[in-house]
Amino acid sequence: MNDQSAVPVNGTGPVIEVENLKAAYGDHVVLENVSFRVQPGEIFVIVGGSGCGKSTLLKYLIGLYPPTSGLVRVNDLDLANADEQALKEFKRQIGVLFQSSALIGSMTLAENVALPLQEHTDLPPPLIDEVVRMKLSMVNLSGYEDYLPAELSGGMKKRAGLARAMALDPTILFFDEMSAGLDPVTAVELDTMVKSINEGMGTTMVVVTHELESIFNIASRAIMLDKATRGIIAEGRPRDLQKDVSDPRVYNFFNRLSGSS
Repeated sequence: MNDQSAVPVNGTGPVIEVENLKAAYGDHVVLENVSFRVQPGEIFVIVGGSGCGKSTLLKYLIGLYPPTSGLVRVNDLDLANADEQALKEFKRQIGVLFQSSALIGSMTLAENVALPLQEHTDLPPPLIDEVVRMKLSMVNLSGYEDYLPAELSGGMKKRAGLARAMALDPTILFFDEMSAGLDPVTAVELDTMVKSINEGMGTTMVVVTHELESIFNIASRAIMLDKATRGIIAEGRPRDLQKDVSDPRVYNFFNRLSGSS
């Protein structure tokens, strides 16, 4: 059911191409024959039940693991055959917001956001400070530069993690269960912020989630993974998938009560 004919944004080709990907941990195959494309400017959502391989797939897309077989090409870079220098440059072009936010607890928010800039650029400290203030402002955290992560709410930590993910002005942002652990109101606020950044900056986004409300709020397109088949069982716009009765697994997922698993 893979839809490889999605209309490109701005007349350009896909920024992510996955063809016949096989993902395995040793002899344990998690995914196989997975193929899809992500177009520039999309919010592309990866959904599915627990254990279906959503987070595993994300790890392959950000270059943490080479494909067991198949192709993963991001920003025209074949991740399986890229050398160390190419992978280093690739990681400057993407931003990742992990489920835990992955902030360093002993460092202030400003210091956390500054880390990618210090590691990957030659910007002088005053300019880094300016960029940090701008990124924190974009996620409504102005004035919190000197706060430690422990002093923040869960939603504020997520937003701080988003500011750090955006520090290098990435062309693609990846999110792993960004709403996990948040109350419904805070989750909706984060969805609104993510959509605003996408619309305002044109940043391509790939989001792993199982939260139905978030899927409907932000997704341009979605793919649904299935644990039993180890692959994609549906692809398309979430509202279209919600009305599709051809596969009960897909229909049931997109029509479950909000908050159910």
